[in-house]
Amino acid sequence: MEHEKAIVKYCQLTDFKERSELYEFMIKPALDQLVDKIILTYKFNRLPNIDSLRDDCKVWLTTVLNKYDPNKGSKAFSYFSVITKNWFIHQTKVNAKKMK
Repeated sequence: MEHEKAIVKYCQLTDFKERSELYEFMIKPALDQLVDKIILTYKFNRLPNIDSLRDDCKVWLTTVLNKYDPNKGSKAFSYFSVITKNWFIHQTKVNAKKMK
């Protein structure tokens, strides 16, 4: 719940320093854990170069953090879980295409 509030507050803040501190201490650790759980749950750990993909996904989540809208009725972590899962599905398709 506190991470949920931190993400909502992050989206509302305009001061770069406050946003950076909030991200670094509250949001980043939660997103790191979210990405790791998605990888294990959906067995994306079988992808080649999963460590670099994991880092790329975390960067991607940072770039879409501003797009979360709490007024749409979804929880922040369910929203970011779907984004993470879809990102890895896309990477799986890209990898399969390369293998062909």
